[in-house]
Amino acid sequence: MNLTAKIEKMNTWKFASLIEVDKVFKIEGLNIWNYYWHCSDRKIEVISPFERNICFFNEYEIRTPEKTVTFVAGEFSNGQIGLYLKDEVKGI
Repeated sequence: MNLTAKIEKMNTWKFASLIEVDKVFKIEGLNIWNYYWHCSDRKIEVISPFERNICFFNEYEIRTPEKTVTFVAGEFSNGQIGLYLKDEVKGI
């Protein structure tokens, strides 16, 4: 892990879903697989919904002319990809 990376606890990030590559998952109406994910320099401390282990996942942004959406994503030890959203953000 980059020692200069900022680490934030997950108190504002909630587990939203397991996601599969190229399977539609929308955040605020944007299918995340249709956009480039800009990786921030922030690592976010999250809790795995399976083993309840602490994980450190990257924070990402998707930018369009109309909006920017932010989420946290990473791979769990079982190979599945988890996605976390802030409480006020809706994903499907």
